Amino acid sequence: MMNKIGETNFKEIKRISPSQFYSMKNCAYKSLLAEAFKKKPLLPLSPNAYFGTVLHKMLELIAKGIVKSEDDFNAEFDKQVKALEEDLKQKGFGFFVPLKVKLRNFGLKKIQLKKHLRSESEKITSLGNIKFVSEKWFESNDKLIGGKVDLVIENGNEIEIIDFKTGAITQDCLDDEGEIYSDVKNEYKEQLKLYAYLYFQNTNKFPTDLSLVDLAKQKFPVEFSQQECKSLFDEAKSLLKSTNDSIKTKSFSANPKQENCKYCLYRPACSFFHKKLETDFSFNDVLGEIKDVKKFQNGNVSLFLQNGNMNLTIKNFSEEEFDELNRNKNKQIRIYNVRNEAKEFVYSATDTTIIYE
Repeated sequence: MMNKIGETNFKEIKRISPSQFYSMKNCAYKSLLAEAFKKKPLLPLSPNAYFGTVLHKMLELIAKGIVKSEDDFNAEFDKQVKALEEDLKQKGFGFFVPLKVKLRNFGLKKIQLKKHLRSESEKITSLGNIKFVSEKWFESNDKLIGGKVDLVIENGNEIEIIDFKTGAITQDCLDDEGEIYSDVKNEYKEQLKLYAYLYFQNTNKFPTDLSLVDLAKQKFPVEFSQQECKSLFDEAKSLLKSTNDSIKTKSFSANPKQENCKYCLYRPACSFFHKKLETDFSFNDVLGEIKDVKKFQNGNVSLFLQNGNMNLTIKNFSEEEFDELNRNKNKQIRIYNVRNEAKEFVYSATDTTIIYE
């Protein structure tokens, strides 16, 4: 139950992908930790993130024309979900299974996904002059930037790059007058612009359109200029170099804040984040010294931590965890993925709660 992290051996990042660029720009240290741990997460993803891999795989199979009919779709979808559930059980995340029950929007997303099956008219069109290229790998001439493009549609001089997203594509923004409007997330805009420049490096042609498509088959165009794409491409290469240089100089830095750390799967290895946890109690993670462990008649176990002069309570551990927690009294630990309760400095353990020494 108590997990340990040994010495972190940092390695040079060989290549940056367009999907990784925005995250790396906000906190390059996260990318270094991911590389050091061979991209094996130190914390479980959310069930929606695991399910997202199935949705994206289905979109790929539909785009390639492998899944054509509703019967194909239902058989392949069930196969992909079953494989994922078996994998989750093997990883010790059986509490996410069955996904159909655990995910509130499981049925809705399946219905939305089915809308991507090509109609008869689309199938006929694809046999004409229009060329569909799915999951195509593009990389820069120096191989420092590379990634798979979900779909390229080539129709003479008209070239469209499409990226499929299984989650929200837009976010609310404020204009200069303080009015709220909806806009495509910056990270997705930058990802597509990098794909556009990679396409140019490989074909000597720029795409004419960049688009994002969600599960409901809504299309969101992304405006771009060739200069913008080139600038982002140069910025990505420069970021890769400076990030790798920090390994040689050991001049690491991080940017620990909610938007960077909340979904980071490597925060158990991040000393910058741990420092933040000493004084910031707004995260779903806590640290401190075990001062007491209590078992109640209903079998629930509560853990009492001391962090500086603050006393923290974490409830709802299982009875099986009592002995090990009790053996580790006076030990400094870190607990990830707890739920904040209404009462200040009181938390509850969840299915995905993990403890590190």
